[in-house]
Amino acid sequence: MFEVLTDSFRSAINKIRFSDDEKSLKSALENLKKALLKADVHHKIVRDLLRQVEIETKAKGIGQANFLRSLKTHLTDILTVPGRQGFVFAS
Repeated sequence: MFEVLTDSFRSAINKIRFSDDEKSLKSALENLKKALLKADVHHKIVRDLLRQVEIETKAKGIGQANFLRSLKTHLTDILTVPGRQGFVFAS
C-alpha cells in the first residue's frame, strides 16, 4: 500500500515539475485523489486535503515547491490531530 502511495505522490509531483500551470495541478490532484481513495482513506479527508492543497498552491503560485510544501503541511496537520493522532477507528 505504501509503495503505491509513494509512486502516486511521485507521479503527481512530476506532473507539476515539468509544467506549472493549473491543468497540471488539477492532474496531480486527481492522481493523488485516486491513490488515496484506493488506499482506503476516507473520502471526506481526501476531499478536504486536496481542496486545501489546491487553494494554498494557487495562492502561493503553482509550482513544485509550493505544491510539496502545501501537501506536507496539510498531511502533517491531519496526522497530528491532538488527542487522536489523526486516526479515528470505527467502534
